[in-house]
Amino acid sequence: MKKTYFTFALLLASASMMAQTVYTNAELSSTSDVIGTARYVGMGGALGALGADISAIGSNPAAIGMYRRSDIALTAGGMWQKDRSYQERNTGRGTFDQMGFVAAFRIDHPKVNFVNFSFNYQKKYNFGGAYYADNARLGGLSQADQFASLANAYYNEESSPYTLYGAAYDAYLYERDNQGFYNPYSAQRNRYSYYTGGSVQAFDINFSTNISDRYYVGLTIGANNVDYDRFTSYTEERNGSDGSIQDYTIDTDQRISGYGINLKAGTIIRPIEDNPFRVGLTVETPTWYNLKSSAIWDIWSKQYYDAETKQDMYLPDGYYKHSSPDDNYLEYNLRTPWRARVSMGSTIDRYFAWGLEYEYANYGKNHVTYPSGGYEPSWYDPYWDTFSSVKDVELNKQNKQVLKGQHTVKLGFEFNATDNLAIRMGYNYVSSMFKDGARLTQHINSYAMDYVSETGYMNLSDVNLITCGLGYRFKRFYIDMAYRFRQQSGKYYAFDDSFTQEEGFINDNPNLAGATLQPVDVNLNRHTITCTMGIKF
Repeated sequence: MKKTYFTFALLLASASMMAQTVYTNAELSSTSDVIGTARYVGMGGALGALGADISAIGSNPAAIGMYRRSDIALTAGGMWQKDRSYQERNTGRGTFDQMGFVAAFRIDHPKVNFVNFSFNYQKKYNFGGAYYADNARLGGLSQADQFASLANAYYNEESSPYTLYGAAYDAYLYERDNQGFYNPYSAQRNRYSYYTGGSVQAFDINFSTNISDRYYVGLTIGANNVDYDRFTSYTEERNGSDGSIQDYTIDTDQRISGYGINLKAGTIIRPIEDNPFRVGLTVETPTWYNLKSSAIWDIWSKQYYDAETKQDMYLPDGYYKHSSPDDNYLEYNLRTPWRARVSMGSTIDRYFAWGLEYEYANYGKNHVTYPSGGYEPSWYDPYWDTFSSVKDVELNKQNKQVLKGQHTVKLGFEFNATDNLAIRMGYNYVSSMFKDGARLTQHINSYAMDYVSETGYMNLSDVNLITCGLGYRFKRFYIDMAYRFRQQSGKYYAFDDSFTQEEGFINDNPNLAGATLQPVDVNLNRHTITCTMGIKF
C-alpha cells in the first residue's frame, strides 16, 4: 500500500472509501461567485471601498463603519441552470442567501464618530448544479485501464476491499495473469451524470469604527459551515475481442460536512478630505476547516462470484451489484489560502457611485492534514505536524502542481434615477484556478488516493459574471432586486490517461501507445434572481 507513513490516521479512518482530492478541495474552498444582498449582487460585489452594505462584511470589514443608522436585511431568491448537453433540461431551486443586522452607535468623541456592531449570515458559494457528459471519442481507452495500472502498482489482498481499483477487480472490470493486471476490453463510449447540492455558509461577527469621517477600520470573525452533497453515475460501454459486451456502471453518493473559522481585517481611507474618493484594503486569513466525508457506492457489472457454487457467474441480461462497505468515513483538516483585496470607489453628489475591487488567492496553497486523535509517534517522523495532525505531503504537493493563483476583478455602478429609485450594474472576471494540463493523478504517495472512489475530474474555465438590479426606498423601508448571470465552462475527463505510457499497457496495446483521452465540454452557466427586504432606523 502507498500509505506508508499514515499509520496514525489509519487508526481513525481505516474504512473510508471516499476521501478528498485536489479537485474536491478546490471546489470547497472556491469563492468565485457573488452572493448576498440584492444591492451587493446588483453592483457585482464591488463595495469594498464604497461600503454601507451588510454583505460587504465579507469583503471589507471596514465597510460596516460607513453606517450611520442601524439596518436589518433579509435576502432570498432562486437559481437555475440550463445545460444544453443535458437534454435541454432546466434545473431550478430556491435559495436563502442572507440575513443580518447592523447596530450603529454614535459616540460623543471628537475623533471617533461611530462604533458599529453587526452580524450576518450569508452564503459564500452555492454547490447546486447538474451536468451530463457523453463521450464517444474514447479511441478504445477505458477507465478499467487506469484501475489495472493502479492495481499493478499498489494492489494487495489486504487493501482490496478498501480501494476503488480493488473493488473494480472484485467486480470483474479487469483481469489478472502471470504478467500482472490488464483490461481485455476496448471502450467505445462513456456517460457521466453529476448532481450537487448544498453550500458554504458564512456566519460573520463584525466590529468597526468611523474616525473623523475619513478613516474606517473593521474586524470580522467568521465561522463557515460546509454542507456538500454529490451524486455521480459513470457508465462505460466496452467490447471484448470475442465480440462480447462488458458494460458497467459505478454510482457514488458522497456527503461532506464540517466547519471552519477565519479572520478578516480591513480599512477604508478617504485620502483627500473634501473628496468622496476612497480606497480600501482587506487581508483575510486562511479558513481552517475540520471536515467529515462519507460515501456509499455501487458497481453494477455482469459478472460476480457465487459463494455457494464457488463459481464465477455471468449475467447476459442483467447486472450484479457490488456494494461498498457500510463504514465509509474520513475526517480531515483543510486550510485554504490567504486572500488580499484592494478596492477603490467614489460618488458624484447623491446620483452616481462606482466601485472597483481586485482580489488574489493562491489555491496551490490548499493544505491537508489528518487529525492524530491523540496518538504520539514512537519515532521521528518528518511528516508529523506540530499541531497533533498528520500532513498529507504528497497531496499538498499535488495541490501546487494542479492549482494556481486566482485573480478576481469586480466592477460596479449605481445610478439614483430619483430620490427613491436606484439602478445598478456589475461585472466580475475570475481567472481559472487550474493550471494548463492539470490532471487528477492517483499515482501519488497519499493516504487519500487509496480511498478515492472516482477517477473523473474537471478543469474549469475562467468565470464571467454579469449583474444588474433595481432598488426602491420608501422612508425607512427598502426593497432591492437583482439578476445574476454566471458564465463558466469545463472540460470533463473520465479518468487519467497516463497509463498509455506504461510498458505493460504498451505491450498489450501497441496501437494505443501514447493515446490521449478527449475531454467533454460542459456548460456550467447559472442564472439567479435575488430579492432583499430591509429597514434602516
